Amino acid sequence: MDMTHWQIWLVLALVFVAADIALAGGASGVLLVLALAALGAMLAALLGAEWQGQLLAAAVAGALATPLVLIGLRRLAWRSGSSARTDFRVSGRTFEVIRQRERIGIRVQGDFFPARCAAGEYPEPGDNVRVIRFEGITAVVEPAPSPEVP
Repeated sequence: MDMTHWQIWLVLALVFVAADIALAGGASGVLLVLALAALGAMLAALLGAEWQGQLLAAAVAGALATPLVLIGLRRLAWRSGSSARTDFRVSGRTFEVIRQRERIGIRVQGDFFPARCAAGEYPEPGDNVRVIRFEGITAVVEPAPSPEVP
């Protein structure tokens, strides 16, 4: 079976999309940009461009697609509606505040996150807290009720 250039670019674009969905659930961005770049090269091949023109079209399409994909993924992430209260890694769990290298924070699944209370003050090491939300990598927390001792 002899494939033309545009068919090769189309297959490459589909491989990038499939890999993005399989590896990152369709949200990696890099593979989506590469797929769009391959589609740009496919269009150039359909218009009769030589391989240099196809590569140039891929570069231009990739450069134009990068900010669009980033903006689209960022908007999609903000609309997802997920919060610390619905995230299974922190929902309903109590964390003990620790000090690590002069920083106050909590440890979630082995990773350290700086923590501060919603009112702006910092909890003390040893306090029990619950996560309200994340602002960047900082966990915004509230005091958790002390466990009852029978």
